[in-house]
Amino acid sequence: MKQKLIYGALVIVIAIIALSVIGMFVFDGIAQSLIQTEGSKGLGVKVTLDSAHVGFFKKDSNLRGLTIANPTEFLSEETPNLLSVQAVDMEFGLTSLMGETIEIPTASVSGVILNLEQIDGMSNIATLIDNIAKDDSPKTTEDETKPFNIGTLTISDITVVARGSFTVIDSGPVTAHIKEIVLHNLGTDGNAEVAIEAITTAITSAIMQHLADHPIEGFSKLAISQVTGLFDQLPAIGELGIGETIQGVTDEIGKGVDDLLQGVGGLLGGGDE
Repeated sequence: MKQKLIYGALVIVIAIIALSVIGMFVFDGIAQSLIQTEGSKGLGVKVTLDSAHVGFFKKDSNLRGLTIANPTEFLSEETPNLLSVQAVDMEFGLTSLMGETIEIPTASVSGVILNLEQIDGMSNIATLIDNIAKDDSPKTTEDETKPFNIGTLTISDITVVARGSFTVIDSGPVTAHIKEIVLHNLGTDGNAEVAIEAITTAITSAIMQHLADHPIEGFSKLAISQVTGLFDQLPAIGELGIGETIQGVTDEIGKGVDDLLQGVGGLLGGGDE
């Protein structure tokens, strides 16, 4: 009898472990599918994700290999993606969904590559902004939404590659490296689609604002300032408060040469001589 009880208890424990493992894989698969589907809808370009893990017992969720494709007009073998991210790590788990607000105390985004290209007065990032602004997919009602807030978002190991009119030289792409950008208290209401739009906007806007505030040699100050102005028109920027959340940024190239950029801008009719 005792052996049967032990055997029965063992079977129950094994079953619970098996169900937990299956549950983790199921939630991970749902998260990956949701991000790809809703992200593609909201941004108007293909969003892909190599893997997603949702914390089942602990708040240790992560994403790996996130890519946001370039709009069709700028798609090429050399630049298939507008934005790619190696890793996203979040202090988030299934239990985080139980409160009235989804609280994510800390999140980190690393290994970011942003490709900027402008041709004939139109840029890939302006096209993405336009897609977000024009998104007319059905929105959830107030009762169906759940606000979320990220306490601290750290974006690190950032590479920005500029092409076309985003550069002021004709020798090909210009690359800048930004060590880190830290944002605080990012939050908005909405479903998964709105959340993905908001976070994508937060990351790209913060990077563009950094480039505007810390000019890099070879980058077009005029083209960058035009894009930062477009971000300001998005409702998500007002809700997220991007302009007030930037704590500090450092770059590995330096501050750039203001006089050089202003001189080139003057030749193009965009600045003082």
